[in-house]
Amino acid sequence: MKKYYTIGETAKLLGVTTQTLRHYEKIDILQPSYVDMETGYRYYEFNQFHCIDRIKYLQHLGLPLSEIRNIMKKGTVDGLLPALENEWQTAYHELEQIQSRIKDIEWYINYFTYLSQMEPSTALYRTQQDTRHVIYVPCYEQDELADMEIRLAAARSLKQLHALSYRRQYGYELSVPDLFQSIFKPKTYFIYLKQRPDFYTPYYKELPAGEYLCFRTKLLREQWDTKVLQTFFSSTRPVTVIGLEFEGNLVEYMDAEYEIQMLLPPE
Repeated sequence: MKKYYTIGETAKLLGVTTQTLRHYEKIDILQPSYVDMETGYRYYEFNQFHCIDRIKYLQHLGLPLSEIRNIMKKGTVDGLLPALENEWQTAYHELEQIQSRIKDIEWYINYFTYLSQMEPSTALYRTQQDTRHVIYVPCYEQDELADMEIRLAAARSLKQLHALSYRRQYGYELSVPDLFQSIFKPKTYFIYLKQRPDFYTPYYKELPAGEYLCFRTKLLREQWDTKVLQTFFSSTRPVTVIGLEFEGNLVEYMDAEYEIQMLLPPE
């Protein structure tokens, strides 16, 4: 085994470039074992190969070269472990963010395909819902749709609420008597939260869990058939009625399909 390897030989054996080895030298993370003063040729010894390999895998783990240089100069595992533990924390946080993003994407895919998964001829159907968390604002008799939108946007822009994680599921709590007369009359306007806030705010409420009787309609057009509702609820009326918007296109909202959810009493 020869004592010295040229910079080219070293680069080829270790799977790096000569530019990388020159950069290591420049930032004083690894110096050549020998430099020919006449030719400027740089040479490395075999016992330096493991240092180059270590630099490579520490970079692969995410450590910057400046930190690797300090670790290499200390030359102890005790100097390496805190850096690895910190990098683990960073990588785990990034993983959590990626997993959260994947869940959000899956949620939106389901949102935009939800109604298409059902038979449009089904007049009434049942769904089971978990507790849902929303930020809401009240709606008033004289409100236009824009008034409700602006009121909710103003609430969401509050410093305390702006930092919350939302999902684009808008909806209304509806007046039950008006629903049975085919009249769109909202009591509140809301948007979904990904999770319950960890602080008190008067804008927060829960939509109750349970079994809901549902139908689809263009809510804002007030065109649903009330005869089926009158027949099903011949002796009682639902206490909670929710209208959830499902966007059919990204421009026109007046013709958006809504799922009307009417909470059924426990059997």
